[in-house]
Amino acid sequence: MIQICVLAIAGVFAALVIKKDKPEFATLIIMLVSFFIAIRVLTVLKTAIGEFENWESILGGNIAYISLLLKIIGITYVCDFASNLCKDSGYSALSSHIELFGKVAIMVAGFPIIRIMIDMLEGMIR
Repeated sequence: MIQICVLAIAGVFAALVIKKDKPEFATLIIMLVSFFIAIRVLTVLKTAIGEFENWESILGGNIAYISLLLKIIGITYVCDFASNLCKDSGYSALSSHIELFGKVAIMVAGFPIIRIMIDMLEGMIR
């Protein structure tokens, strides 16, 4: 965790120093630092996925819920990452479109759960 914070702070300082002379390089530095942090996040998520696989016994062997949860988490992080990069680069309109896409993608990914809830409600009513 400290390594990531140090990397981020070093990247910000480097970008601030370079920004006055070469603003395009400052953006590139921030993008590279963000990319390295994203790679680190993926390694941490590998541990989380292992924990989710242990939950399979709790859910009665139904891995679909876990894969859906991972899909929604993935959509959230990827869209947030891309949106923040666009916002930092000065493209806030594109950032807003990415956020909207993420919300719609999460809604669509959640349709199977809504369908299961409707089926359960129908079963209770009958």
